[in-house]
Amino acid sequence: MLIWQGFGILAPLICFIVVLAAQALFGATLGEAYTKSHAWPLALAFLLAAAASWYAGVRLNNAPGRELIDPATQERVILRKRHTLFWIPMQYIAVLMVAMAGFALFE
Repeated sequence: MLIWQGFGILAPLICFIVVLAAQALFGATLGEAYTKSHAWPLALAFLLAAAASWYAGVRLNNAPGRELIDPATQERVILRKRHTLFWIPMQYIAVLMVAMAGFALFE
């Protein structure tokens, strides 16, 4: 079961699409046998996915919020959309992708 808020579901989708595209590109240029026998293409694909997810998360989660004023107390409240996956902000999911790159590289 996936739990997300806002566009947090994009983090695993970005990872899947970038890794799939990178593997297809590396397979076409370097050869299928090379990509299966070497670990760096998969690690590089995870790093590219991490960069894309980090960028998207920072852009989405740092968007300005809507400011409201409570009429009873005159306090300001800022409402912001959160983009999380399993309560983790989207840009920090990129850290998990970097860890997956490390595991793929040192497998």
